[in-house]
Amino acid sequence: MKQYLLHLIVSLMAVFTPVVPLLLTIGTLIIIDFIVGIYRAFKAKEVITSRKMGNTISKMLLYQMTILSLFLFETYILSGLLPVTKIGAGMIAVTELKSIDESVEKMTGIGVWKKLTKIIRRGESQTKDFIS
Repeated sequence: MKQYLLHLIVSLMAVFTPVVPLLLTIGTLIIIDFIVGIYRAFKAKEVITSRKMGNTISKMLLYQMTILSLFLFETYILSGLLPVTKIGAGMIAVTELKSIDESVEKMTGIGVWKKLTKIIRRGESQTKDFIS
């Protein structure tokens, strides 16, 4: 039984090794969001409850399982035709970055996301004026 379990763990590690960088990246973003959220709550003198902190654990498990599922789907069903793992991880990363930005904006009043969209819109209007 012990030998069987060891073989199973080694096999799972071999299968999921290619997706480890994505898992670490998303995990890091979730941890950064957690730290920024705790700091924001501390600065705003909000009550920090275990329920709110527990949401981070469920989010971590859900996001990591989603990436692993997408990886298995991409590898064994789509045969690598479409990079759904990277697309899914990208969507999760944008969600986490937006959450971090919202927390920073609540603390400082400066929203990086809004500034970026303003710059992009400005770039579009300049291009339209130039072509017309």
